[in-house]
Amino acid sequence: LPDAEAKARIDSVAHDLHKQLRPVRPLREPDQYHVTLRGIAAPDGPFGQSIAMARTVADAIRKTSFAVMFNQAASLGAAPNCAFSLTTGADLLAANGLSTTLLDALRHAGLKVDGSSFQPHVTLFYDRRRREPLALPQLLWHVREFVLIESIDNRKYAILGTWPLD
Repeated sequence: LPDAEAKARIDSVAHDLHKQLRPVRPLREPDQYHVTLRGIAAPDGPFGQSIAMARTVADAIRKTSFAVMFNQAASLGAAPNCAFSLTTGADLLAANGLSTTLLDALRHAGLKVDGSSFQPHVTLFYDRRRREPLALPQLLWHVREFVLIESIDNRKYAILGTWPLD
């Protein structure tokens, strides 16, 4: 999750882009800004088991803090539900490493994990059409923790756990 300062900068950029591009769909709320490292689905057993397993995996992760940087906005996904997002052309090695570590550990624990390639991004709004990428001033924040978020449909996010990075 972005820290308070980064969240405010993201929200400012998001409002400017939304005003400029005039999509039909609204902006996301600032509390929804995040970079998804891995998505997990509940296994065949009770949902609480997958949360407990994910917490156990997260407890064992030892990584150092790192910076992420976004310098463009682009459409991800297919119409009519494109995610217009902050992205980067930079190789975020530390973020990629944390994502890969989580993927391997979650799979080893028996969880069903989204194994698609990791593309760091922060979704600002959804749109019905794909848009050309736009260059933006560099937006940087220092990542000091990772979190387990319950994200179901259009409900408010629930933070289920937080783990510091060294």
